[in-house]
Amino acid sequence: MIIKVIMAVYLLILLITAYYLWHNRNGNFLMYNSKSTENFKSIMTWTAIFLLAECLLGVFLLWQSNRYLNLITLILSSITILSFSLLINQKNE
Repeated sequence: MIIKVIMAVYLLILLITAYYLWHNRNGNFLMYNSKSTENFKSIMTWTAIFLLAECLLGVFLLWQSNRYLNLITLILSSITILSFSLLINQKNE
């Protein structure tokens, strides 16, 4: 039961993150903006879409009887956030 509660909180955080990235894709994100990174808007848009899809998948997997299926959500969201951070920090040399 506690795993479902923790995963529900994690999915809520993923949803809030996707919402934040979607609504700030035309503006600034921390110290990054469209002037500092050439494909800033597309990175923010696709990351928000992937996080939303993973959140929906996570909600579906949350109610399955196998608690180890929640690892799929954790792994996918970790990879998405890792690739977002690597892409946004990539130097345009």
